[in-house]
Amino acid sequence: MKRLVIGTAAAAILSGVAITSTAQAAPYGYGHRHVLTPYERAAINRSQANLNRLKWRVRADGRVTLWERAQIRAAQARHNMLVYRSRHS
Repeated sequence: MKRLVIGTAAAAILSGVAITSTAQAAPYGYGHRHVLTPYERAAINRSQANLNRLKWRVRADGRVTLWERAQIRAAQARHNMLVYRSRHS
């Protein structure tokens, strides 16, 4: 009887591990991709390079104005939205 209970408990635990290991194959859930296309990767890289270039240009004189901060925030928001759309399409 003891072996039956232990065997059943072990089978239940192992089946639970098997179910969770398959669920971890897609950690973001339904509708999310892990693999980006080469075009999407290139677009994200261009967007990040544009953002970095903007930040460097704005900070070059040592003073960041309110307008320049707004430009950086807008560029960052555009980049974040591009990444979100690429990963969640």
